[in-house]
Amino acid sequence: MNFLNKLFFSQKKSKKGRLNLTVSDRQKIEDIWTVIEQLQSLVKPSAFREAVIEADKLVDFALDKIYPGKDNAAERLKEAKELFERNRQDYENLWYAHKLRNEMVHTVGFELPTQEAKVILDYFKRALEIIGVK
Repeated sequence: MNFLNKLFFSQKKSKKGRLNLTVSDRQKIEDIWTVIEQLQSLVKPSAFREAVIEADKLVDFALDKIYPGKDNAAERLKEAKELFERNRQDYENLWYAHKLRNEMVHTVGFELPTQEAKVILDYFKRALEIIGVK
């Protein structure tokens, strides 16, 4: 089963209960992940930069469905620690990816090497699997 099919048809239970995605939410996730894959295929630094930003937003979107009412991505990521009980390294990798994304958008002249961008995108993809939208 490919990534998008798993994303739509697999909803794991978290301690917070079932992740509730509407048809519209699922379409949004599909569209964004398709864009991320297309950007990766361009193999250009600017495309990888945009892919990382979109992947971070996508993880935040999913976490917002699990932890509604949290003010920002950092708060949602802190809450999500419970979802990574068996995957501590994956949790640390997600935080690293989020922090790198923040540095990338807030630091003038920040250059993200292509290989590092690929790793970061894998971290976001793995996080989506763990939090239950994949």
